[in-house]
Amino acid sequence: MRIYLSNAGAIALRDPADFRRLDVMADPQPQARLERAIARIGRREDERHVRLSPSVLRFLSQHAGEPEWEAGFTAMVDYAARHGWVDDRGDIRAHMVVNERDEVVSVDDFKAAMRSLPAGISAVSTGDGEQMAGMIVSSLTSISADPPMVGFFVQQTSSAREPLLRNGRFVANILGEGHGDVIQAFLNKPQGEARFAQGGWIMNEHGSPVLPDALASIECDIVCTEMLGTHDLIVGKIRKTACREAPPVINFKAATHRIAPALMQ
Repeated sequence: MRIYLSNAGAIALRDPADFRRLDVMADPQPQARLERAIARIGRREDERHVRLSPSVLRFLSQHAGEPEWEAGFTAMVDYAARHGWVDDRGDIRAHMVVNERDEVVSVDDFKAAMRSLPAGISAVSTGDGEQMAGMIVSSLTSISADPPMVGFFVQQTSSAREPLLRNGRFVANILGEGHGDVIQAFLNKPQGEARFAQGGWIMNEHGSPVLPDALASIECDIVCTEMLGTHDLIVGKIRKTACREAPPVINFKAATHRIAPALMQ
């Protein structure tokens, strides 16, 4: 089995039923990000080795509790113990390899491709008073109907990230043709109450700003966050929604566009 530490922030266990080996493979990535990933699975022993917790391996395998897998896993741990690779804490020593190259497109090529993807525009809001914060996103997506959940991405350097995580709630307000002033305020005004000067925002029962004439307002509790590359995925469980009929707008080629009426029929 091999633990894979992606530079996108994901951690996966490959070949979980291969008990003849145990190692860690990592994509090239900033040292601080690599150390955070290692801390999630165990601890670094030296430059080329890490110590892995058996409980983490069981969790990542998705086979914990299956008799045949447990027998093979126990045999692997016993073999490691006989060879002195298990310490007093029960953690297993594993060799670590860092890939020399990661063959991916350039940042410019990535951005050019993503600008060709039409996407809805939403104003995500959270907090109240001086703690009020908001951001424009085109990454809002449905995740699950049961339980009802949506998600979006926030850049880790965004001024809205810390208020979102601190508050634990957000409202995704889906914007339409009449919300150009809201978009401009969110993009150009400093973080805080100034961003909410346009649009007639009201506060919901939890003290979060809601845009009353949004195509849809989706009030959520944050139930999951996941660091992926330069962004965090934020997932919310939907507590309340409100919808109204209005012409939508989309983000395309780094600009806002109307949808032709014929395409909406």
